[in-house]
Amino acid sequence: MVILLKPLFLGLSAFRAVSAENPRYTELYRPQYHFTPPQNWMNDPNGLLYHKGIYHLYYQYNPGGTTWGAMSWGHATSRDLTHWEQQPIALLARGYPNNITEMFFSGSVVADVDNTSGFGHSGKTPLVAMYTSYYPYAQTLPSGKTVQANQQAQSIAYSLDDGMTWVTYDSANPVISDPPATYSDQFLNFRDPNIFWHNPTKKWIAVLSLAELHKLLIYTSKDLKSWTPASEFGPVNAVGGVWECPNIFPMSVDDDDNNVKWVAMIGLNPGGPPGTTGSGTQYIVGNFDGTTFTADTDSIFSGTTPPPRDSIIFADFEGTGTFADLGWTPSGDLIGQSPANGTLSGQNPVTGYLGKRLVNTFLNGDATTGTLTSKSFLISKRYINFLIGGGHDINNTAVHLKVDGQILRSATGTNSESLSWQSWDVGSLLNQSAVIQIVDTVTGGWGHINVDEISFSDSMARSQVANWVDWGPDFYAAQGYNGLSSDERIAIGWMNNWQYGGLIPTSPWRSAMSIPREFSLKTIDGKATLVQAPTEKWSSVVSHKGLDQSWSSVDQGTKSLGSVGKALQIELSFSDREPAIAEASQFGIIVRATADLKQQTRVGYDFATKEIFVDRSQSGNVSFDRTFPATYYAPLAANAKGQIDLRVYVDWSSVEVFGGQGESTITTQIFPSDSATYAQVFSTGGNTRNVRVEINQISSTWDD
Repeated sequence: MVILLKPLFLGLSAFRAVSAENPRYTELYRPQYHFTPPQNWMNDPNGLLYHKGIYHLYYQYNPGGTTWGAMSWGHATSRDLTHWEQQPIALLARGYPNNITEMFFSGSVVADVDNTSGFGHSGKTPLVAMYTSYYPYAQTLPSGKTVQANQQAQSIAYSLDDGMTWVTYDSANPVISDPPATYSDQFLNFRDPNIFWHNPTKKWIAVLSLAELHKLLIYTSKDLKSWTPASEFGPVNAVGGVWECPNIFPMSVDDDDNNVKWVAMIGLNPGGPPGTTGSGTQYIVGNFDGTTFTADTDSIFSGTTPPPRDSIIFADFEGTGTFADLGWTPSGDLIGQSPANGTLSGQNPVTGYLGKRLVNTFLNGDATTGTLTSKSFLISKRYINFLIGGGHDINNTAVHLKVDGQILRSATGTNSESLSWQSWDVGSLLNQSAVIQIVDTVTGGWGHINVDEISFSDSMARSQVANWVDWGPDFYAAQGYNGLSSDERIAIGWMNNWQYGGLIPTSPWRSAMSIPREFSLKTIDGKATLVQAPTEKWSSVVSHKGLDQSWSSVDQGTKSLGSVGKALQIELSFSDREPAIAEASQFGIIVRATADLKQQTRVGYDFATKEIFVDRSQSGNVSFDRTFPATYYAPLAANAKGQIDLRVYVDWSSVEVFGGQGESTITTQIFPSDSATYAQVFSTGGNTRNVRVEINQISSTWDD
């Protein structure tokens, strides 16, 4: 079948057709200084480009609803990364709405200043977008090329009016039809091109993902039209889910232009940071010579981290006998069965478990179903830690904690045979009787679960498998801006998570972007470390200081800060604990709280584990997904002065925390009631010294 016989050209009329509603930007959860579309679904940032004084933000967009579908490129522009102007849809799904023949998945944009593509004329600099074309069914294209059903291939479009309208290169698209012959079977998961100019070799570079193989493919081109495979990278580090939205970029270390490193940034879904469920973004530091990316040895991780030293082992599934012999009550196909000795017949190698035996329900392949229920026990430690792998289904291939028959905590695998640590913070459930239930009720498509080394501890177990860009659940598919100076790198991430992205309770839009962040590399503990700093134009949106107060000591308990608002910029600093004296175990600030504290989000620091945390378990509406009410942690050491510094950015439906110099960040969504405007500082287990808190209220960026 032949589709459209002329290049796709979109302008204002296409946008008006799908945006008749004029949002007030005052809906209950509408962010006031984070970018959101007027209405409908948004996910990955695309085509970030700074050009002629304008920051362009293109993004994955569904013009027809608030869930994923009809993928197109939305568009917004800004002069300060703070105030955004909505623009017409840049690339509308071809054939929308009745007969979609091509969707426009994620990609990037460059300014072809030397007109290497030949698209420019009359002195106009062409902007060139490279994106993944998704074809819902087999067809013959205007270029004469044929594609298979659900194929992902790489295409280009160009703009001669500074990114406002685009013409697809239909005479030759897709310009990269298939992955290299070695990976020809991966045409369904070959996507997300990120392109940039590499000046030393005078070539364009494209970095793409073979998503399911955890590989980056690097291509080169002289004209943005003809591309040559150059190298591949991976798999390394976190491989619990598919790799997506890759980009690589150079940055100087410690502002030393003679010490330049390259950073590969890769989205991972699922298999995000420890303690999260769903999406995450990792980075790898290394070098790039124009064809090959090589990782630094200290940026690569392997092996399974042992449990914390104070762990009390509840079940390691070692020894002999069946599950029943080990004190578990089996049901279904697990009756009479025993723990497995590693990999079962027909299964890919299982890795990451400890000892010789583990729970592995791949007994009759994925056809095996059943449950294992532990003996009752008393919750006596703050954390329940365990190694988990296998299928990614929070209901049907999962581990549950039950108290009085109710499921209060759940965890699942990441569609991987590699086990990694997950932890439940059960501090609020101490001294309650509970059971652990391991569930497998799925008969196909990763329909099994792997579990090992269930233990109780006052410390969270962690698998050091990656450098995480952000340790929270809601920072994904991050992309950096092309067109900036060589010493400047600004990135934006999708502030949502595929685990529950289509369920969050917002309307008429769904999803926001993170605060734009300036990246840098600094040497921390002898290692080149990614550091992030919010880069909005705060002076233009800070309405007034709500509070600026210091205390030489804050006693155990809480101090009310009153009603401070819903959109806030907070700076919080305090001294690290001195173990020799009776000081606090935790310190922090409660934000977006109701007067009765029934709703609250806690942001703080754990002195024992040296971690910052965000606890959104009581943050408001948490009912739409079982994994949403949780606490998230990120490692952070005190600075040379023995001080902890936190910058906290609160919006109507989000909290972003930047710890220290910005080496540790946590991004989380929250959905509190409109009356949740109160704040408190808290000190747990003792006093906290040298406390200073400054709160600035932020006005809406949509008012201008």
